[in-house]
Amino acid sequence: MIRSPHPTSKTETSRRRRIALQVAKAERHLGKNEFNEAASVIQTVLAETHDHLGALELQARLLWKQEDFRALVQTTNKLIALNPFEPGYYGLRGMALRALGHYGDAAKSLARDPKAAQQLADLEGFQASLIKDAIKHDPVFAAQYAKDPVKALTEKGFYFKERDAAIAWVSQQTKPTKPSVHRKAGD
Repeated sequence: MIRSPHPTSKTETSRRRRIALQVAKAERHLGKNEFNEAASVIQTVLAETHDHLGALELQARLLWKQEDFRALVQTTNKLIALNPFEPGYYGLRGMALRALGHYGDAAKSLARDPKAAQQLADLEGFQASLIKDAIKHDPVFAAQYAKDPVKALTEKGFYFKERDAAIAWVSQQTKPTKPSVHRKAGD
């Protein structure tokens, strides 16, 4: 029989079992959309062990369903600190940041989750339309963009995974067009 160098006491085993049961209970409440009950159980677990991944993941799901995006960003930050190699945490944080209007930070997070490629593409398209509108309606930004697109975009908080391609696309879309010549009938 191989024994662990760090034997687990019966008390610790009992505590882990109790926490696992509480997490399962919170998950059942969440599945039934019983948000207050789920939140209460999750808070009990996190009060005892603030870094329990399962409880934090449930809290993130709960906050997403409740559309509490500010708190969701904080929870995903904790998850990322505990397990920085889980790309899904970055994707979820990116979606929460997008909902809060932090598009550049959202794009940076989404870029770290391969499963969020479509959300990232959608966000980059949305950012491009915002930039196009800003160039059209904000002469100061238009001048800054004409002088140094990378600096202008960075200062405004925009981010593109493929920055050079995005700048080329936006620049192409915002080139001044020649005024059309209108001819009178009979000319």
